Amino acid sequence: MQNIHDHAAYLARRDFVITHPDAFTADERDLLTKYGRWLEALAAGILKPTTPNQEQFVRSARGEREPETDFERAWAKVLHERALTEEVVRTFQTLGQARATAARLEAEYLAARQVVLQAVRDKLDAVDAAFAERMQNANEAAAVADRAVRELVMRLGRSIRTAGVSAIYHKARVSWDNEQMEGYAQRHPEVKAFRKVGKPIVALRFGDTLASDRADKTISESADKTISESGEITLRPSE
Repeated sequence: MQNIHDHAAYLARRDFVITHPDAFTADERDLLTKYGRWLEALAAGILKPTTPNQEQFVRSARGEREPETDFERAWAKVLHERALTEEVVRTFQTLGQARATAARLEAEYLAARQVVLQAVRDKLDAVDAAFAERMQNANEAAAVADRAVRELVMRLGRSIRTAGVSAIYHKARVSWDNEQMEGYAQRHPEVKAFRKVGKPIVALRFGDTLASDRADKTISESADKTISESGEITLRPSE
């Protein structure tokens, strides 16, 4: 049978781990450091409440009543942060599994494709050899023509549209030193009325890269997507 010594043993512990300390106030962190293990034991049913206040805390921890005391509010935050952590782990595991599946299918596809290509490799090499020099010459001629068009539009300073090509002229962009402008805005707050803040974006960085960007193309059809050579995917919210 439990007694006051059981409670005292948990009250003496100072090893409660506070996940995401920034989510808690200094007073809440201090409270959880001192009483976290004891509160956890009460909430889990390891310790039985011996006072009305402890019984009230247990009901709050079970979601049977709204938190009212500092202990109850701090523990409600602990439960909230734990739920968020579980959601983060679950969501990122799903992403990892999805990418692993995409990578496995990509590898299978490339292997199957290689078998087919091997059968026609000699014919493809012959075609490559027959066209290589002519394609190089054609591409070099196109590059020369491309430079000529750009130089002409730059010299004229206006956009030109023809049946097959549109060359859009953009005037030189004006940029500002953000750090200097922030300092100026602090001294002249009235200029903040002219500032616009864009929407936030989410950038994912992966330790691995898929064999091609085929799987990446399926990540989002509705979002503006940028894929860098480092494997970074940036998703911007749709308008």
